Formats: sequence, structure tokens, C-alpha cells
Amino acid sequence: MSHIRAKVICLFRHQEQVLLAQAYDPTKNEHYLMPIGGGIEFGERAADSIRREVQEEIQQEITQLKYLDVLENIFTFDGKAGHEIVFVYSAVFIDQRMYAQAMIKGIESNGDEYQATWYTQAQLTQLNLPIYPLGIEALLFQS
Repeated sequence: MSHIRAKVICLFRHQEQVLLAQAYDPTKNEHYLMPIGGGIEFGERAADSIRREVQEEIQQEITQLKYLDVLENIFTFDGKAGHEIVFVYSAVFIDQRMYAQAMIKGIESNGDEYQATWYTQAQLTQLNLPIYPLGIEALLFQS
């Protein structure tokens, strides 16, 4: 990738838990976690992008969207360099049943499937998996 990608992610929190998707980098042989989100399309506002991404990936509508921060993420994935500007939001699911699901299945725009799980801070510490993008850990449980 030779350009900077604009991206948006959303933190969903419930009863001292945060929803994170499980992912894998085959080149590094690294399992990691990340919030649900995706790319911002040309002409689309970040807030509209996260609503669209959540709808496309896990077929859910969200409310109480709150801007939290912007992170710059320079990384390597599958042996390729990447550079992203990441808008971070928090939101609430309109369908409250989402909070009772232990595992939420999602689908990326390229067709890849993923699973997202609710984690407590203690569980994340015990798992000791990287959480991307860098800098997001400070926001996971911030009220």
C-alpha cells in the first residue's frame, strides 16, 4: 500500500466489557484483536462510515455515536506496509440482544468472516494478545 487509508472503528462497551474482533496475520503468525470498523469511502463522513460498516459487517444499527479520538497507525500486515488515519468512535447497539451474545459473527467487505467477542480488561490481560491499531488500548475501557 503506497497511500494513507482513512479508516473508522467503533468501541462497543457493556458491563465492563468491550467487543473486539479476532484476526490473524499469516506472515507474522500473529493472532490479534481489533474493534469492528473499516474504510471511509470518498465523500463519506467518518460517522456515516461507521454506521455503514457496522450494518454491512454485522447487520446491526447503532445509536449514541460518540467521537473519541483519531489514531495514526503505521504497520505491517501480511508482509506489506500500511498507513492509516483511524477515527475512533463509541456507540450503542439499537438491538439490545447483541449484548447477550457471547460471539458475534461478522463479514469483511472482501468476504472474509470473523468472530467478535466481549472481553473484560482482566481477560485481555490474561490473553496477552496485541490489540490494534496501536494506541487503542488506552481507549477500550475509558468512560
